[in-house]
Amino acid sequence: MKVYAYTFITAKSPRRVVQIIRKIPGVSGVEALFGTLDAIAIMEGDAIASMDAVIDRIVEVPEVLATDSKVARRIE
Repeated sequence: MKVYAYTFITAKSPRRVVQIIRKIPGVSGVEALFGTLDAIAIMEGDAIASMDAVIDRIVEVPEVLATDSKVARRIE
């Protein structure tokens, strides 16, 4: 079963954060946003634990000020 996670990011330096997060294994995409949030990272994996590990790496990026993550699974 595939598990997906979406992490909404507030950052001190959005451009730098996007560049760093793109290099984190498990991140399938990251885009800058316009508005109150600065970026969104999208992850895909086989277990919730693997998504948690990727989210933990995102939170550790020094320029990241805050995150809000949602883990999801596709229902057929």
